[in-house]
Amino acid sequence: MAFPHVRVEVAEDGESGETVTHMFGGRMEARFPPPSADGKTRKTDDGKPYDWVIVLGGTNDIGIGVPPDMIFEKLVECWDIPLRRGCKVLALTVPEAGIKDPARERIDARRNELNDAIRGYKRENFHVFDLNTAVTYYSMSEADRTRYWDDHLHFTPDGYDLVGNKVGVALVSILAKDRTLNPPVRRRRRFKDDGNKFDEETGDPAAIDQGYVVVRRTDLD
Repeated sequence: MAFPHVRVEVAEDGESGETVTHMFGGRMEARFPPPSADGKTRKTDDGKPYDWVIVLGGTNDIGIGVPPDMIFEKLVECWDIPLRRGCKVLALTVPEAGIKDPARERIDARRNELNDAIRGYKRENFHVFDLNTAVTYYSMSEADRTRYWDDHLHFTPDGYDLVGNKVGVALVSILAKDRTLNPPVRRRRRFKDDGNKFDEETGDPAAIDQGYVVVRRTDLD
């Protein structure tokens, strides 16, 4: 484990057939309700706020012909909900689908436009993992397609494990980088005599020949 002392709890909330443009925002609001009347942030079902939300959306919207700019606009609205509640977001690009000609060129163009917009979005606490390049359909062998893809659109259990592993590695990399840039502050041990002034400290610290020098931990930090 990358962080053996960290307890990880995951809440999965995916819905088959759902679209970003019609249903996504409502469920996101339910997960991240607005502050209560007294101004306090409401907690999740188990009483704890979420630290991260991983968002994959847009596949079904592309399939039914929703313009990429409209899908992206709705995704930004969905990302904004957890970001405003102090949660970090890892957005995933939309992966390939095994669409046959002649629709493939049109679908690929829409997906590429949407993914370019997702990759280019910048905001504090917002991160992107390029799932589209990490898990491909057409560059896989026929054996791998059979193993990882249930049909041209959905994954098999092994396929979802593959996606989960790749997303997990990406998230751990972000966490590790964040820990390097912002290391946890070590609490300083305090002792009951820390505030006392000893007789030995009243002399000239440069005149070491007068006796000995008192060194406090605060002098070393």
